[in-house]
Amino acid sequence: MNRRTFLHSAAATAGFAVARPFLGKATLTHKERVDRALSGKDLDRPPFTFYHHYKRPTAQQEAQDHLDFHRTYNTDIVKVMNDFDYPASTTGKWYELKPLASPYPNQLTTLKLVRDGLNGDAYFVDTLYGPYMTAMILFGAQPQFAKLGKSEEIQDKVISSLHEFQKQNPDGWHTALEAITQSTVNHIRHTKDIGASGALVSVFNAESKFGSVSDYERYTRPYDKRVFDALADTKLTVLHLHYLERPYIDLFKDLNAPVVQYSVKTSGIPVSEARKHFSQTILGGVDEIDFDKLTTAEMRKQWTAAREQAGSKYIAAPGCSVPNNSTPDELARFPQSLGA
Repeated sequence: MNRRTFLHSAAATAGFAVARPFLGKATLTHKERVDRALSGKDLDRPPFTFYHHYKRPTAQQEAQDHLDFHRTYNTDIVKVMNDFDYPASTTGKWYELKPLASPYPNQLTTLKLVRDGLNGDAYFVDTLYGPYMTAMILFGAQPQFAKLGKSEEIQDKVISSLHEFQKQNPDGWHTALEAITQSTVNHIRHTKDIGASGALVSVFNAESKFGSVSDYERYTRPYDKRVFDALADTKLTVLHLHYLERPYIDLFKDLNAPVVQYSVKTSGIPVSEARKHFSQTILGGVDEIDFDKLTTAEMRKQWTAAREQAGSKYIAAPGCSVPNNSTPDELARFPQSLGA
């Protein structure tokens, strides 16, 4: 039985969605549990979420996969992956972009279908790349890079070339980032109308291989700030620091995000250290890289340690998406570790 078949059959089993108690009787709804974690109140168990990419061709299939995953693993938050591409320039120059009403119309359909399928059972959030990463994808899709493949060495070459472009053609860079940012803000307005409780916005370039701290401040930060400002009135927007090195941390303290997520595994930064910089709810603590190799006990040990360091404003999760080829048994270990 493959994972997709498992998810559909498991979701149809009425008893599977019943949460097992963590400390005493689990009496809170998904939304109540999240609300209490955001405000640092006592809980029956920590709320949790986790996710991986589906990369399905239609919004309908994407939405069904998300709903099946939520029902099967009893997640407290539905993080809706966005695997639809930002539209490329039609002029032959990657950076000649115009603002769009939404660059992700299929994602808007996915969000509507998830909303309707959840019927108020849990909060759901969109997924967005920060403007830098969107620009990097468009830049890397140029023929001179696309034909080289997708190895780490090629990615490093793209990053280096993009940094040179920023310095040599700052007007082109800011033209692209302005259009991408405005398009993203336009998209956010639609997602809020649909009822999303925010978005996980993934910031990729808080690491020296992408440029210095001053490079981030010059070429990226103003655009990231505008995206988070557009999400300032949302309950569950997540600042996801996909890559993170210590010198960059304080650049993000003033962004409008009630939740912060980063990878303890890849950054080497313990949650106790992150807590000194961020007062918001911390999401993460579990190893996303070797997720499929962890036992239930090891997962419990990781999120328990993270919660002790974060305090009561904590949501259990891996540091990023888990391996797409994780089996149902491997995926089930995480909710089992929380008694969910």
